[in-house]
Parts: sequence; structure tokens; C-alpha cells
Amino acid sequence: MTDYNEYAELAQSSTDYFYKSKDPVQYVNNVYPLSNEEENEVFNYWWIAHLVDVRIDAYLRTNDTRYLEQAEATYHYNKARNKNTLLHEYYDDMLWNALAGLRLFNITKKVGYLDDAREVCIDIFDTAWNDHMDGGFAWKRTQLDYKNTPVNAPIMILALRLYQIESDARYLTTSEKTLAWMRKYLINPQTQFAEDGINRNGDGKVDTQWQFTYNQGVYIGALIEFYHISKDVQYLKDALECAKTSIEVIAKNGVFDDQGDGGDIGLFKGIEYRYLNLLAKETQKVGLDSNFIKEFILSSCEILIEHSQKEKYLLCYRDWRVEQLPESIFLSDQLSGVMALESAATIEEP
Repeated sequence: MTDYNEYAELAQSSTDYFYKSKDPVQYVNNVYPLSNEEENEVFNYWWIAHLVDVRIDAYLRTNDTRYLEQAEATYHYNKARNKNTLLHEYYDDMLWNALAGLRLFNITKKVGYLDDAREVCIDIFDTAWNDHMDGGFAWKRTQLDYKNTPVNAPIMILALRLYQIESDARYLTTSEKTLAWMRKYLINPQTQFAEDGINRNGDGKVDTQWQFTYNQGVYIGALIEFYHISKDVQYLKDALECAKTSIEVIAKNGVFDDQGDGGDIGLFKGIEYRYLNLLAKETQKVGLDSNFIKEFILSSCEILIEHSQKEKYLLCYRDWRVEQLPESIFLSDQLSGVMALESAATIEEP
């Protein structure tokens, strides 16, 4: 029987082994192996937020304070490199850092993390919602008429988690308005599948050609937070339908298959694993059948482990079925593997 805890540990140490930069300004490299410094020119702000998250995952799994120290150090590095703020042109990038910060607040009770998360939420409330496409939050400050799931779902997760801490009614009412907008424009009412976005090219069209795990994961996460507040199990039932559809539509040969180029896509499947894990735990508490989630997570992680072996470590490429690892692998790909294995290691915990 596979010891997923052991492989989650190995994935954490492998991330340091393959990606830790010797340059303190860089902190972690964007790719492995690093062939030239130009590959580090892009500051992948939102990738580093997920590095914070996986260190938090490891701390919660092990209670090893070394992981918490790493999470806090990574968070402060990322904020400092972003001019000592979480605010950014891209609203979705801000949200991932705010969500990581709020998790740190829940563990450490250091109010600075809460302040950062609140600042991001209020900034998005105040600057990103507009009447283009009948509402919804914009993707970035320089394209306010393009609305997508990667912002509108995570802002609900953040706002609803803040609401459970601070009870400010604006967090809840804005989230309810956002969910209504998403369900009108981006959510299939029969399958609960989340489309990517609308009006990207200024033509009012929905990007149905982009079927991404990222979108399903954050929509599931938002529904879970609505359930936490309302205790209405219909939110969990809708989330289960989304999970079921996403596996049917996006998974191929036992693993998620996000199509597309570029480094960002490497992170997408890991995001869905994070929220599938949370969904499985919540639905088990109320007697809803989510065994298919557990089975998918564990069986797909078996494939990941089999095809990621390198130098007694794990190097995770985005295609978990590849027989031979490519010459270059993004940090984002690796982080998805870590998120998946952390999910596998904890999915049976209450």
C-alpha cells in the first residue's frame, strides 16, 4: 500500500532540491534545469503564492514548524519583491497571495496577514466590479471589460473566509451577487461546469474552448465556503456535480489533461486537487457520496509517482503519463504535483 505521506514529504524536499535558487533575490528558479538567467526574468508572483500554500499543507500534515517557517519566509519574500504589497495589476494573482496569507493568519494569529487579505479583498471590491457584461469582477486593472472564473470564484472564497472571521455583511452580500452573476454567465446549470471567461476579445463571447481544472477547483472552493456559512447541502451537491463533470470532461487516461502552452497552466490541476480534497472531507461529514473523488486522487497520484522519479527525488511534469521527462520543467508543474500528493496524504483525515 502506497504511503502517500512519504511521497508528500519527498515532493516537498524535491522542490527544494530542483528549484531552490542560489540567488537570494530570485529565491526559487522558474524552471529546472536553469539553462540561463533569462529564464528567471519573469517574476511569477502567483506561482510563489502556491509555494506558500504547499508549505502550509506540509505544516498542517506534520506539525513540523520548519514548514511553517518556510511558508512565512516565502510569503514575506514574495510580498517584498512585489514592492511590499499584495496589490498587483492582475487581480487573480493578488487573490492567491491573499488566500495564502489568510491561511497563515489562521495558524499564527499574526494580524498582518489578516490585514493583507482584507486589503486585497476590499481593493478588488472597489476597483474590479463594473457594469461590463452586466457585472462581475474584471481579470486585471488594464482590461476591466473581461470577466473570468479565475477572479470571480477566488474572490468569493476569500470574502467568505473573511466573513467567517469578521462578519462584515459586505463580504457575504458581494459574494452572493458574484455567485448569481457567475451562474448566469459562466456556469452550466445542468453539469455545474465552470467556463473560463467572457468578453476577452470585446465580443461578448464565452471562452468555451478553454476547459481548465483551475476553474472547476475555485468554483468548488467557493461553493464549499457558501456551505460553511449557510449549512445548505445543495452547495455541496452542486460542487460534487462540478467535480464529477470535470473528471469526465478534462481527465484522460486517469489524469487531468489541461491543454495549452506556457508555465501558468502547470499549476491548474494542483488547484483542483486542493479543492477536491476539501470537498471530499466536507461531503463525508454529511453523508454525501464522494468516493469517486478519493479514488481519482489516489489512482492519479499513483500515476504521478510512477512517472516522476528522478535521482531518488520526484520531478513532476504537467503530463503525468509521460514515459520520459522533458529536458525542462516549470516550477508550476512541480507545485501541482506537490499539491496533489499533499491531498492524497490527507484525504482520509477528518
